[in-house]
Amino acid sequence: MRKILILFAFVCFALINLLTIYNILINQKSSYLTKPIFAQNIESSLVKNENGEIVVYTYLIFDKENNFLAERTDCEVGDRIIDKDFNVFEVYYVDNEFYLAKAKFIETLRKNKITKKQFNYISELIENKKIGLYMTHNDESYIIGDGTDSIYGKGGIHDIAKELAYKLENKNIDIILDETLHIPHNSTAYARSRPTAIKLLNENVSALFDIHRDGIPREHYITNINETERCQIRIVVGLSNANKEKNLEFAKYLIQVGEELYPWLFKDIYMAKNNYNQDLTSKCLLFEMGTYTMEKDMVFDSTTELAEIINTTLFNTTIDIDGNLTINGDKELTIDEYFNNQSSGFNMWIMIFISSCLIIFIMLIMFKPRKCYKNFK
Repeated sequence: MRKILILFAFVCFALINLLTIYNILINQKSSYLTKPIFAQNIESSLVKNENGEIVVYTYLIFDKENNFLAERTDCEVGDRIIDKDFNVFEVYYVDNEFYLAKAKFIETLRKNKITKKQFNYISELIENKKIGLYMTHNDESYIIGDGTDSIYGKGGIHDIAKELAYKLENKNIDIILDETLHIPHNSTAYARSRPTAIKLLNENVSALFDIHRDGIPREHYITNINETERCQIRIVVGLSNANKEKNLEFAKYLIQVGEELYPWLFKDIYMAKNNYNQDLTSKCLLFEMGTYTMEKDMVFDSTTELAEIINTTLFNTTIDIDGNLTINGDKELTIDEYFNNQSSGFNMWIMIFISSCLIIFIMLIMFKPRKCYKNFK
């Protein structure tokens, strides 16, 4: 019986080490749970007025000095707003009657030192550059361009995702655009889009982006560049996911590279009490591509700058051991490689721990019976 147990332990030990080597060699992504998460607690901001018309009420968020911070269609205590200077504000009071919220300053996040070198062609030689795009809220549309804010089925947001995919493909990135429908647009949409996100991740994409449009007034997404109105983009990170710190780190890299290339493009980072399926990987973000009252053509235009920032951040920006970033760097890991190495390293330590436990188990089996026999004699 003892020999069988020892043989079984050795077989398990060998299998685990083989799996570890296999995982490191092909940089295999972690396996993903296929069961849906619990329904998201998203508070609806759609209300009918006395004439039966649907009115969108949005939350205005101010700091303690009554300085305006952000506007959202949903807002909960604990939500966080991170501005372009990486100042973090946390919502501590929400008035659901008058749609007002108050937030307090928490901290200022560290910015990485960033330098920009002359363009190099190394990034053009990188193989397996692959990004996944999908839309959880398929119906989202633009009044100016689509004629309505919502289309049951493939709304205008699909056109925006296609345009972004086209711009990324022009940078030699393999794009997997999944147009699976997850309608209706309600609190369980993210549970329905979870299998889509998993399917895309199983294609070994470098990053995954959920494409949306916001539901707040137009003026909050408009910026004026050289006397021309341009559409801004908000990055959303879910607070209720195990990868929130890594997702936030990725969002910060995008914004910092964006500041060097097109400082007007990103509006801010909003961290909401939601999951957004971002627990599945460390490079998964939600983009709010303007808002429903924006001109759709203006949103199309912003995909050009967004595609360049995504490509530059992931595949053409390096990071050293001190966290310093170099655009067009060629001596350190790219941001994409940096995240992948962290993931592989974590998995390796898990395997080492399990292997150590098995070794201890084998030693106990081999030496405990001898001790007992000696005592008996």
